[in-house]
Amino acid sequence: MDIIKLFKNPGRENIFDLGEKRLQKLKAEGRYSCYRNTRATLRKFSCYLGGKQVAANRVTPEMMRGFQTFLLEKIGNSHNTMVENVKILASLLEEAGIKDNPCHHLSLTREQTRRNYLLEDEIERMMALRLRRESEMAAARDIFFVECRTGLRVSDLLQLRWCDYDGSYIRIRMQKTHKEVEIPVATAVAQVLARYRTIFSHEQDHVFPFLQDFQPATDGFSVSRSLVYATSRINLQLKKMAVRAGINKSLSTHMGRHTFATMLLDKGATIYEIKELLGHQDVKVTQVYAHLQERRKRELVERLG
Repeated sequence: MDIIKLFKNPGRENIFDLGEKRLQKLKAEGRYSCYRNTRATLRKFSCYLGGKQVAANRVTPEMMRGFQTFLLEKIGNSHNTMVENVKILASLLEEAGIKDNPCHHLSLTREQTRRNYLLEDEIERMMALRLRRESEMAAARDIFFVECRTGLRVSDLLQLRWCDYDGSYIRIRMQKTHKEVEIPVATAVAQVLARYRTIFSHEQDHVFPFLQDFQPATDGFSVSRSLVYATSRINLQLKKMAVRAGINKSLSTHMGRHTFATMLLDKGATIYEIKELLGHQDVKVTQVYAHLQERRKRELVERLG
């Protein structure tokens, strides 16, 4: 065996050096959320190892089982966060060329989590709150309401510009899937948007004000980071509103999209119709809402007694 090739074996490379390369790659690709998750995983793994360095080919199944326990019992992470962290390390080891990946000996099945959503009366209670019109809380409520009535992700609504909306339809290319969608705008949504038209009127202005506080960004990484920070601010306001409105749920922006899909199912929409409105590439992704459809069928049958 070529001795130079032996010492260049990537399996001998420090896993944290591999992680740093991954971080730079994610940054170049503009993938801030993946960057943040990978960075957090590496920091937790370093903490678990007591700051020691370890070569990729020295990571063992026992070490990874210990890391699982550390995440769950010491850090207090959820099962699914633990799975995500271990999978990140597994992918680094795979890139390092480790044939018998120690993570493959572990059970890394995600637990099915309940997709929470709001009921119509809960939305009404939230919309009935008396808020200062131009406050951040009022803007957070409005953007959440538009989510509930359009199914658009908060990342797309944060970037929504007046040129994307003609008074009847919102036409955008979704950031996550890059799919072009045309979403009809109901009267209630049009009324909410009309209030912002008097504040931000230029065609290239953002409809909602949350990105105004960030430096204009052109690179994908900075845009993605700004969206994450803005979403965190909105989620904080939503949680405060939930308390004020007596909504006993951990309110977040993602619940708006689930609320939209759930309400459509209750109104008799099919999975395929919802797929198009949500902008899913594959109906299998939309099938997550199928159990709600089955629940609705049972409720209808039980009305017969």
